[in-house]
Amino acid sequence: MTIDLKALFDLSDDQGLNDKVIRELLVSIKDNQVEPFDYLKFKLSYKNLESLGMDNETAIKSAMLTAKTIGLTKEKLLQNVGHYKGVLNREREKFAVALKNQIALQVDKKQEDIQTYKDKIEGNQRKIQQLMEEQRVLEQRILETESSLKASKEKIEEIKDQFNGSFNALYKHIEEDSRLFDNIL
Repeated sequence: MTIDLKALFDLSDDQGLNDKVIRELLVSIKDNQVEPFDYLKFKLSYKNLESLGMDNETAIKSAMLTAKTIGLTKEKLLQNVGHYKGVLNREREKFAVALKNQIALQVDKKQEDIQTYKDKIEGNQRKIQQLMEEQRVLEQRILETESSLKASKEKIEEIKDQFNGSFNALYKHIEEDSRLFDNIL
């Protein structure tokens, strides 16, 4: 007999539950179903009796009287309930491992990426500061070199003027002597 587990556990779509998760949990319960008569069949039996108008307590007691005829006891039923709780707990453990892996993949990796980007930005800001300082030093050197260049040009021009002045004065004397000698001799 096939049991509609979703209906058995009153899991309607309007409860806001994740349908994919519910399906996976119910598949796990179905895959681990115990034969011949277990908690699931007992629950189906008392739910069917409730649907006939019996109150919950009467339906459970009546289902138990019927189940006792095939050897089910309260202890076996509760042990079987524990089996399904164990099935669900194993699913929770598998989910916890998968969740941890997803956190590592989706969250931790992105946090590492963010830190890497921040570190790179800080490194770039340091490089920018170093470049700005280097530019300031170079601009200062340009000013100093331009000032030195101007002083050098002025000094050279002054020496040139002094040379030309001295040269012209001496040349003029020699030229005058040449004309004087040429006229007299």
